[in-house]
Amino acid sequence: MKSIRRNKKDPKQSPEARPRAQGSGKGFEWPLLVFPAAVLAALATLYFVNRSIQQRVPASPAHAVVEPGTARGAAAKTSSGMTTAGRNSARPVQQTGIDSEPKGKLPPTKAPPALAKDRPQTVKPKPADQQGTGPRAGLQEPEGPARIIALLHEAIQQNDHARIKQCIDDLVALGDQAIAPLTQVIAGEQGDAGMWAAEALARIGTPLATQTLLDTLAGVKEGPYKEQLGKRVAAINNHESWPVLLDKVLTTQDSTVLRAAGDALSRMADTPVVDELIARFDGATDERDTDRIAQIISNIRSPGATDALIALAGDIASAPQDALSRAAIEGLAKIGDAQAISYLMRKLEASPPGQGGYLTNTIAEIKAPQAQDALLYAAAGSKEVSAGNGRTAAIYALKNFPDARTLALLEQIVVTEQNASVVTAATRTLDDIRRTSPHVVANSQSLVKKDPYAASELIKK
Repeated sequence: MKSIRRNKKDPKQSPEARPRAQGSGKGFEWPLLVFPAAVLAALATLYFVNRSIQQRVPASPAHAVVEPGTARGAAAKTSSGMTTAGRNSARPVQQTGIDSEPKGKLPPTKAPPALAKDRPQTVKPKPADQQGTGPRAGLQEPEGPARIIALLHEAIQQNDHARIKQCIDDLVALGDQAIAPLTQVIAGEQGDAGMWAAEALARIGTPLATQTLLDTLAGVKEGPYKEQLGKRVAAINNHESWPVLLDKVLTTQDSTVLRAAGDALSRMADTPVVDELIARFDGATDERDTDRIAQIISNIRSPGATDALIALAGDIASAPQDALSRAAIEGLAKIGDAQAISYLMRKLEASPPGQGGYLTNTIAEIKAPQAQDALLYAAAGSKEVSAGNGRTAAIYALKNFPDARTLALLEQIVVTEQNASVVTAATRTLDDIRRTSPHVVANSQSLVKKDPYAASELIKK
C-alpha cells in the first residue's frame, strides 16, 4: 500500500509511464478541432453557392434581381442559421438565396434594361371611330349587323349622310341576317334610328322581312312615329312578298298596317297579282274583304297591271258593270301610261250621252307624271277624242301638271280655239293653276303672245 501511494505522488516516474501520460492528453484535444473546421468549411461553401445564385438570377426573367444589400443580409442569415445548425444538429438547415425568403414577401421585381427592351410589345387596335373619318370609316371589315347598326347610330348623331347611306347599304346586303337587330331598333327607339332601320328592312323586302316589319308596325302605338314607319313600309317593292302583303291586307285590324300593306301591294301589282285579287274577290264571303280587294285594285300604280286592268274594265262600249270593273278604271287612271290614257279616252267617247260624267271625273284626277304627254296630246285635239268630251276632260286633268308646257298649251287654246266648251275648260284650268301655283306663272313667259310658233314647239316636246 505504501508503494502504491508513493507511485502516484512521486513526480519521478519511469520513462515508459511519462510518454503514455502525454500521448493520452493529445488524444482528447484534436477531435475538438474537427467540428469547428467543418462548420467553417460549410459556411465557405454556402457563401460561394450564394454568390453563384445571385449571379445567375438576373439571367432569368422568372426570378427577381436581388439587391446586394439583400443578398448580404440573406447570406448573414444563412451563416447564422448554419451556425445554429452546427450547434444543434437536430434543426434542419435553411436554404439560401431567394428560396430562403418567406412566400409573399419577395422584393419588387426589377427586370434588367436589356430584358425590358427585348420583351414583345402588345399594340392595341384603334377604336372604329378613330380609324378614319371617311364615309366607309369602320365599315371595311364589318363584324355583323350589330356592329353596322352601332356605326349607323354614330353616323346619325354626326348627321353624316354618306355614312348613313353606306350603313343602310351594308345592312341591306346582309339580307335576312339583319332582320332581328333592325326589328329591335324599330320597336325600341322613337327617332331617326328607328326610321332608318325601317327603311333598311323595307329595302331588304324578303317575305320574312316584310312579315316581321308589318308585325312590328302593328305593335307600335298610334302617333306620328307610327305614321312615318307606315310610309317606310309602303315602299316595299320586292315582288316575292306580294302574298304576304295580300294576306295582311285581308286579316289586319290595324288601319296603318292596312294602308301601308295596300300601298306596297299596289306598287308591285302585275297580271298574276290582279288575277289573285279577282279570285279572292269571287271567293270572298265577307263584305269587308270584297271592299278591301276593290280598294287595292283601284289604287294600283304599276304599269305591269295595265293589260289585266283593261281586261277587267271590259269593252270600251260597255258601262262599268260592278265595283270591280269600276275599280279597274280607277286603277288605270292611277297608272296613267299611254295605253291606259288611250283606253280611258276611247271609253269616254263611247259612253252614251249623259253617262260619261264618271269617266270625265276619273280622267280629271289623273296625276301620274307619265300621263302628262298623253294628256297634252288629247287636250290639243287628237283623232281619238272629241271637243265635247275627251278634250275637255284632258284639259281639266292638266291642272295637276302646272308647268311651262301646260301654260303654253292652255293659253294657246284660249286665244285660238273656237269651241266654247273647250275654251271654258282651258280658262278655268288656267285660273286654278294661277291660284294654286303662282310661282309657276311668275317664272314662265307667255309664249303665245310673243311667238305662237315657239309655243307650239314647246307643246310638242
